[in-house]
Amino acid sequence: MTTPTTTSEKETKEGRIYRFPDSKYRLILVAAARSKQLQKGHEPRLRSTSHKPTRIALEEVSRGLVPFEVLPPRESKIPHHEDGIISV
Repeated sequence: MTTPTTTSEKETKEGRIYRFPDSKYRLILVAAARSKQLQKGHEPRLRSTSHKPTRIALEEVSRGLVPFEVLPPRESKIPHHEDGIISV
């Protein structure tokens, strides 16, 4: 029996496993933002065998080298009635 963990793992078809302490969706969002930074010329934070910005970003995020902040959800701009009906 394995013990449940809070770490998400994403395995690629090449067999690489990317770990992220929150969720695989946050891993992808943070890695996408980091990949854009790399494409704009930012220096990688690690040495990688890959030259692709997306793979480098996934490795950086998986190793905890990319700081990020989770912001509170924004308040909806859609007007709501008290009975739950949305006004448009």
